[in-house]
Amino acid sequence: MANTVKLGSVNFPKLMRHVGHRTNQVRDLVFMRDAIQHKTIKTTDMQDVPQALNGPAVVFGYEDNSHATQSAGADKSYHVSSPELILPGLKAVQTPIISRSGELERTGHRITGSCTFYMPSLSYIKSLPEFSETTQFDELETYDKLLDIERIIQNPSDVSATQQTTTFSFSDATAGYEIDRVQFKIKTSGTLDYVQINGATSGDGNTYLRWDGNLALSSSEFITVDLPVRNIATSDTTSIYKDGTRSNFTATLSNSFDIDKLYGDSSNELSSLVVQLTSSSTVELKEIYLYKSAEWRVETIKDFRDEYMEVGAVRVRGDRTSRRRAYG
Repeated sequence: MANTVKLGSVNFPKLMRHVGHRTNQVRDLVFMRDAIQHKTIKTTDMQDVPQALNGPAVVFGYEDNSHATQSAGADKSYHVSSPELILPGLKAVQTPIISRSGELERTGHRITGSCTFYMPSLSYIKSLPEFSETTQFDELETYDKLLDIERIIQNPSDVSATQQTTTFSFSDATAGYEIDRVQFKIKTSGTLDYVQINGATSGDGNTYLRWDGNLALSSSEFITVDLPVRNIATSDTTSIYKDGTRSNFTATLSNSFDIDKLYGDSSNELSSLVVQLTSSSTVELKEIYLYKSAEWRVETIKDFRDEYMEVGAVRVRGDRTSRRRAYG
């Protein structure tokens, strides 16, 4: 795949491998793009008996809550399905890795940051797993998101076993309020049923967030799963891509799960992470991270064709970790 791509005079993938052995500036990113929703249009007027408008349809620009394919018709415009993209495995050199500046405003304290990513050429990126198989990815665009692991809060040991349920238990008084997402790599001939993060609070007792879905995995390669755990409501959805195909996972919450309430004493703690298959199978799990994320928004793109790309990104955190713990 990637070795068939013209690398230009600067072999940037090789350069990243060398830099990655010596520094921590080569980051393993998750590429994210929000779903593109239908736009509201109108082809008729507002009379009691609507009449067709003379001329083209009027596009109001408001978005509805669907990204599914739809055919053109009365008050509808042609639309190809454009769900969110969540594609892990994009490597880039980042400088600086962490950038923060603070500004005191009328409504509170806002944290911002900026950085530059240097990454391989677009043709190389489009040859990577998932990127090459997902028809919706054509190029890097402004306002795309690059998600980085800023700090790992929990890193359980790797697992290799034959079982249906894999549980990672955490020690007493484990804080969860710093955690934004959970990521792991999984290889199995089985099917992923759900991923659940469990906690306990003094007010609500045992509580959990469960991402339910149905994803047939692979016994020959590791698949990266990356799921959000912060600011989630029941029936929210997220995506896991395998071989360019999207699997939808839906959130279920028990006892008003709120990871900010798990601030790390014996009564308000993160207790375990559960990875559940539909049946007992040989399963390998590695690089299991419950982490604090850094979300970078692409602002500028300089493409040096076959050489590399220089991507300017900005970040607005909007909160401070101490405020998470204090206010939830």
